[in-house]
Amino acid sequence: MLGSCADSCEGSIETLVLYAKPGPKAVGRSIYVNVVNKPDLGIKQSLMYEGKEFGTFENVVIINDPTNRFASNRTICFSKFRQEAATTGGDLMEEGLPVITVE
Repeated sequence: MLGSCADSCEGSIETLVLYAKPGPKAVGRSIYVNVVNKPDLGIKQSLMYEGKEFGTFENVVIINDPTNRFASNRTICFSKFRQEAATTGGDLMEEGLPVITVE
């Protein structure tokens, strides 16, 4: 079940999109999401942008979206994913945030 979520994501992981920015080396997008129904996937994080707090969220993870598949989504549902290396640096102070690629 990929793409925009319907009323529920039964059997799938559901996330709410917080922010998106150009991906690594300007390929695709890095999508910051708050995981709704699998809290062990993300971590609690206060996101900062240009020195101001963007917000604190309970289960933040970054979805690597190299093909812009989720560019206009407000929610993203998926079942299969692979873990990537955690983030370093960045303009939202995302040091150590989990990164995944949805399959």
